[in-house]
Amino acid sequence: MSPSDEKRIVAMVDSFTKTVARNFSRNLKRAKANAEKHYSDEPVDYLLETLSHDDRYPSDHFVLYADELSCVVYSETLYKALCSLPEKQRKVLLFDFWYAWTDGEIADRMEVTTRTVYNLRQRAFKAIREFYEQGSSEP
Repeated sequence: MSPSDEKRIVAMVDSFTKTVARNFSRNLKRAKANAEKHYSDEPVDYLLETLSHDDRYPSDHFVLYADELSCVVYSETLYKALCSLPEKQRKVLLFDFWYAWTDGEIADRMEVTTRTVYNLRQRAFKAIREFYEQGSSEP
């Protein structure tokens, strides 16, 4: 290949890459303008909230009670797992996750030590893990 052919090929590749870059930039600008024309700045959550409605029926959820406080559970499997726990373990989880109480508040409510609350929670986690591993076939 002669030096003039090599220069010509380099010039062609250079021209091609510049054309590709220029066209890519133009396409991006067109796409942005098109998107701004068709999409608003309103948050998607707001639009979904105003345009859609999620129906909730009593049969779609389950209710557990910790003392006189109710806790709604939407997963049947989780409901069954929680029902399989002893009452104290279930109460600890419900007070902790549904009401966001601290271990001290739970201990005061249940009249136990904070260490007992911790132990009950750990045993409950282990029991729920085993429940899920067994395929949640037992109530």
